[in-house]
Amino acid sequence: MAYAAYREHAGVPRIRTRSVFRVLDVTVTCLHASALRHRLARCEGVGVLRCEPLLHDATAETDALRVRLAIRLPATRYAEVLHAVLLAAPQGEIGRLLSWREHLDRCGMSHE
Repeated sequence: MAYAAYREHAGVPRIRTRSVFRVLDVTVTCLHASALRHRLARCEGVGVLRCEPLLHDATAETDALRVRLAIRLPATRYAEVLHAVLLAAPQGEIGRLLSWREHLDRCGMSHE
């Protein structure tokens, strides 16, 4: 199993006021994760913040390992991201949609 780390690019401006970004949690099988990441890369302003393998969590019907993707997206791209998820991983699980501030709080980071 491969592990990938992601970082924020220096060219991405930081917004100190109310952020327009949201974070969506999506859980898919490892087989679908790569295809989903490629589809998301074609969506403007969308990026994968984290790809977390769920090592002790396999689906009952296939015993396939799954990963949870934390996807950063502009609020205006929500429908486009959902469409990408449905095309790449039709049996994926779409989780909570968090504000950028909620995401930073969940990670124990300051949003100042």
